[in-house]
Amino acid sequence: MAADSRIAEITLYARGARVRRTATIPRDAPHARIAGLPAAMIDDTLRISAEDGAVITAVHVGLDAPPPDTAADEESGALRDARRRAALATAEVERLDGALAALAAAPIALTEPVSPASGDAPPPAWHAVVEARRALVALRAERELALRAELAAARRTADEAHRALAAALDRDRRASSARPPRLHELRKHVDLTVAGTGGATVHLEYHVAAARWAPGYVARLDGDRAAFELRAVIAQATGEDWTGARIRLSTAEPERFDRLPELAAQRIGRRQDAPARAGFRAPPTGAAALYLDYLRSFPGLPAGPGSRVPSPIWDSGSDDGSSRARSAFVAPEAPPPHAAMAAFAAPAVSAMQPPAASAPRGAKLRARAVQPGMNMAEVSFADAALDLEPPPVSSSDSASTPAPPRLDYAELRMAPPSSADRGTLIPAPRDPRCAELAAELDAALAGLDALALPPGHDDRWSHAHDYAFESDAAVDVASDGAWHAIAVTAMPATVVLRHVAVPREQPDAFRIAVIANPLAGPLLPGPVDIYDRGNFLVTSEIAHTPPGATVEIGLGVDPAVKLARNTEFREETTGVLRGGLRLVHAITIDIDNRSERAIDLEVRERLPVTRDGDDEVAVFAGRVEPAWERWAPEPAWPGEPRLRGGHSWRLAIPPRTRRTLRASYEVRIAGKLELIGGNRRES
Repeated sequence: MAADSRIAEITLYARGARVRRTATIPRDAPHARIAGLPAAMIDDTLRISAEDGAVITAVHVGLDAPPPDTAADEESGALRDARRRAALATAEVERLDGALAALAAAPIALTEPVSPASGDAPPPAWHAVVEARRALVALRAERELALRAELAAARRTADEAHRALAAALDRDRRASSARPPRLHELRKHVDLTVAGTGGATVHLEYHVAAARWAPGYVARLDGDRAAFELRAVIAQATGEDWTGARIRLSTAEPERFDRLPELAAQRIGRRQDAPARAGFRAPPTGAAALYLDYLRSFPGLPAGPGSRVPSPIWDSGSDDGSSRARSAFVAPEAPPPHAAMAAFAAPAVSAMQPPAASAPRGAKLRARAVQPGMNMAEVSFADAALDLEPPPVSSSDSASTPAPPRLDYAELRMAPPSSADRGTLIPAPRDPRCAELAAELDAALAGLDALALPPGHDDRWSHAHDYAFESDAAVDVASDGAWHAIAVTAMPATVVLRHVAVPREQPDAFRIAVIANPLAGPLLPGPVDIYDRGNFLVTSEIAHTPPGATVEIGLGVDPAVKLARNTEFREETTGVLRGGLRLVHAITIDIDNRSERAIDLEVRERLPVTRDGDDEVAVFAGRVEPAWERWAPEPAWPGEPRLRGGHSWRLAIPPRTRRTLRASYEVRIAGKLELIGGNRRES
């Protein structure tokens, strides 16, 4: 019985996504099929859970195509409507052209009746005929004008219809790859066997690879408050549209391998030797013995690996004097440990990869006789094993004969008793369409990986803190392999606006917004759009910011704050014998806040410093108004020297207010010396 399903939740990773579907199985339906699943679904990642006391006892994943009677049309409804409107408009133009042609092909005779002889009165019907012909000419002209007006309007309508048809064709070509399946187009289905009474709600989770996302942000400033929005650009080509689904954006890696820690045992008592590590143990041999009775019943079967039809051996040495039959058989030799390890180390094939060619089983054999008194069942089950030793491959065909998969157990099946490979695991029969489907999926994944990110976005981040951001509402993401911008969540945040100026380098004041991370998870690298009271300011970048930390965002130059820096310099001789020089520098900084809001301004300045161990030059700070403080920022990179001689003023400037900052310092050197570059340090 078919069961409809819908997408309930999407967990999106940097590469790939996990889709969660919900289906309702009707009452008294032990077998149900959930069809219409994307062909990009990775079968090995399928997980199913049931509610309402139901138990899933069997699951099977298969490929199918919609039958001809249920296949969707080749064209979308919008394209069909556009094509119909274009055809009707074209037919209307052709009809009007035909009407004008017919009107022109039937001209009205304009010859007037013969006038009466001069002096004779016209016949009574003469005036009536003339008036009738004139009325017919006027009607023809009126009809022609009406037809031409209708033709002009019909041609305009036809042009619009054909443009709409071209747009619909373009949209159809660019349409989502998750359109309803066309005739013979592959889709996947899941067959379930449900145990329980009543209806059941079933949840399916599976992984798809062709999906990406990258974060973006929007900050809307309003005084000391801000509305901080998390956005994302998403691209997916999974073959199904995510319609009305909640999105969880995860920073984790779904396929990251990590080795579990191995804890050493702590014992109290006498010293004991450490237990041997668990290693490879060769499986028991004798799988062929399980099929002896089957071979005796069907003697025409092909010989399997290490088995032949046993010949009875009569043993009269029983205790009761009766004769009984004892069978001798040939059992396969246990493969050497190194060969078995090599077999297990063979790479497994993907679920969408065509099966490897079946190679002959070339395990070495040795004759082994049944010992007197040995139970046949014990021999069969004690020596039963699978053929794990790969067959020898010659150098001539080693490149063309792939090794059979050994570790992909989901794709291995036990060979039937009628096969020559009985007693061994062989690749399961595969649908021949799997190879073509795998090529299409690989192409879609390669195209999505090659898709360039929008400017400023980055999908590479540190996985030191894995977190998932949940969308506030359901979203729609089409499966077209293009980027789609969605709003994920919005939260209030605190913001501190301040101004920073370095008038020594540039006479401008820069606004900086310090925003606290309002999210419970980290802020990933990405662009941020800044709005101030509804007006767009700038697009900046956010670096990786942990939870609870703050991020500084530059808002550019504030044109309402003006600065001017002026310097004075003079030289004075010092000492009793005038043997020294004192280089006096004075700095004046004028600040004019022309805005209607008070600002917090930090003005940074720097004094010259001497080299370590240099006793010929001395620098002394003079009078500073108002007082400043030392400013020593953290180096941008490890190993860089810390800034020396930095100072800064921190002051609040009311609106429409001017302030003046003053500082002075002097450099003392010997009178016979001169500083490199000139004694004047300020310009």
